[in-house]
Amino acid sequence: MSRISLAQISIYPIKSTRGLTLDRSWVEETGLSFDRRYMLADMNGRMLTGRAFPKLVQVLTAPTAWGLMVSHPDMPMLALRCTDFSMQGVATHVWKDEFEAFATTETANQWFSRLLGRDCQLLYASENSPRFSQSASAKVSFADGYSLLLISQASLQALNAKAAVPSQMAQFRPNLVVSNTEPFAEDSWQTFRIGDVTFRVDSPCSRCIFTTRDPATGEFLENKEPLATLSRFRKHESGKINFGMNVTPLNEGMIACDMEIEVLSTRTAERYPVS
Repeated sequence: MSRISLAQISIYPIKSTRGLTLDRSWVEETGLSFDRRYMLADMNGRMLTGRAFPKLVQVLTAPTAWGLMVSHPDMPMLALRCTDFSMQGVATHVWKDEFEAFATTETANQWFSRLLGRDCQLLYASENSPRFSQSASAKVSFADGYSLLLISQASLQALNAKAAVPSQMAQFRPNLVVSNTEPFAEDSWQTFRIGDVTFRVDSPCSRCIFTTRDPATGEFLENKEPLATLSRFRKHESGKINFGMNVTPLNEGMIACDMEIEVLSTRTAERYPVS
């Protein structure tokens, strides 16, 4: 087996929007720089995601020195400037974690309200947003529960070898894609290092219906893949369907594609009964 390496880095500046692939990224305490620093919420602070609003996966984002550029095929370009943010505190949540995020601009709220066809607001998680994830026992931004998601190319290939219809990596929305491993080798990693950054593998990632949305159109796929195939060989006794591993960075630093990945310690991988 060749050296294990980092094949792809992706961020999702606004939660549930299309991923942005990078050659390199700075790793912060809360994850990759610019990753899920924004989230849509209703006017009561309840999160809105691509699970219920498929147009979000067609939203493209590009971080800039002054904020964020946002686009969608049906909408004019939106320029978000951090200096324009009201930064008024807004009580919100991500699943069971309740915390305070910050308001952005009324222009952004109107843009997304028009896109989604309902009143909503765009929230920002700054370094001062005091969210502590109960799942990860660490500081995170608007990620579901953990800072990062890692999947190997070999695991996707193993899934597609069993499926009637192949899935794309984009359906799983990973931050880190690794190459030159055996299928599901990442299940047994405990800690690993990329460059000067050490990462801890926390748990398998339980997959939901969001993986069955077409990553280009946002519409549900008729064949219900990949969950249909994953349920046959990656369904844990707890009932969760797992694919990919949740990861937390233990220090800050720069990572880049093609960097070698050094596995520092291992864990006992979960067992999956085959139906």
